[in-house]
Amino acid sequence: MLTIAIVEDEDREAEILSGHINHFCGAHDTEYTIKRFTNGADFIRSYRPVYDIVFMDIMLPGQNGVETAKELRALDEGVTLIFVTNMANLAVKGYEVDALDFMIKPVKYDSFAMKMERAMKALSARRSVDVTIRADRSIKVVPSARITYIEVIHHSLVYHMQDGELHSRGTLDALEKQLEGEHFVRCNACYLVNMRYITEVSGDDVTVAGDTLKISRAKKKSFMRAFANYLGNGV
Repeated sequence: MLTIAIVEDEDREAEILSGHINHFCGAHDTEYTIKRFTNGADFIRSYRPVYDIVFMDIMLPGQNGVETAKELRALDEGVTLIFVTNMANLAVKGYEVDALDFMIKPVKYDSFAMKMERAMKALSARRSVDVTIRADRSIKVVPSARITYIEVIHHSLVYHMQDGELHSRGTLDALEKQLEGEHFVRCNACYLVNMRYITEVSGDDVTVAGDTLKISRAKKKSFMRAFANYLGNGV
């Protein structure tokens, strides 16, 4: 599943990009979702690092695309960024924010497909690790990026995901080692949290994909340090 953001104020240009994405993903048998933003401020204000690719217009109203991209990089160093512009001389600004590439408006499909092939190769190189879950007499392989948090209840593990739950046997200690480097952190002895899905930390509570979990006194310092580092504000 590809998760794509389009940051584009012009309806027609956004429709062209959406059509190209539909054509490309259909030809490559790839599921996808698109969320469109009409300005950089709204995009940054609501940003969570769940996108695989961001297509961003450079000439956005108010805060331009380069300024928005700089704020994006402070939140997410790894997301694949592609600028869309009608002024090729502005595309060199992409080097300042580690943009993968740029496309000139109006975007033609052949050019788009070439850029998307490059983006897909970049994505495959940084995909999250897979977690093998033995559940309900079956074995499921789930990308760690789909897991919002993992809960231990007695000797059972509950994998909470955007689209449901899976139950299995195991220990959080073993999973924590397996998921090292994948943006997971313990907030207490019972929960291993995917920091991509944290939307709020308030007092001793953390909100993860809409669920409120407790941060234990023993884990609070390490949890807050890990989350600050994740956001790029290392302590």
